[in-house]
Amino acid sequence: MGFYNVFITCIVCYLIGSIPTAYLICRLKYNIDITEEGSGNVGTLNSIKVTKSKTVGIIVLLIDLLKGMVPVIVMLFILNIDYGIVMAASTCIVLGHNFPFWLAFKGGRGLATSAGIFLILNYYVVAAWGVVWLISFAIKRNVLISNTTATVLIPLYIYLIVKFEWLVVTWGLSSFSIFYFSLFSIIITLIIFSKHLEIFKKNNT
Repeated sequence: MGFYNVFITCIVCYLIGSIPTAYLICRLKYNIDITEEGSGNVGTLNSIKVTKSKTVGIIVLLIDLLKGMVPVIVMLFILNIDYGIVMAASTCIVLGHNFPFWLAFKGGRGLATSAGIFLILNYYVVAAWGVVWLISFAIKRNVLISNTTATVLIPLYIYLIVKFEWLVVTWGLSSFSIFYFSLFSIIITLIIFSKHLEIFKKNNT
């Protein structure tokens, strides 16, 4: 796959990720600019907060999950794109969600979209994230702290996956690379953590 095709793939994935689900639903259904309401975050939690509707939150969550899942399924299993390129393009999906140029780069925090990607790449990551989140929430009763704790530990989940081979999900792909999967996971951790860090800084100022 030549450089031009790789570039186009990454751009398309960024554009898919940048579809502002929460913004569109809140604007069209409630005439609310979610970037100016609540935390300003264009994601599930803030959409529930500003619309006072759990149904809206569930819809936003599901669509944002699909934004991560569908492109990865297409790239890996239909187009048979090399695993390393898929990892780069998947990173672009999350960057698009978090920094959509449609909204002056004010987007979400990337959790749902990243979860959608990991559900395809390795569902054990999502399972581990969920367990840690539940334990953290039971102790702290704070969604942001639980999100951050579960996310920061993603490299630990990856370490355990690499250590115990039965946890590695390759789907029989000839181009599968544990190196690129691990690198992608670390980069995604940093992207999501940086967005949550912004919230903690705002709350302390």
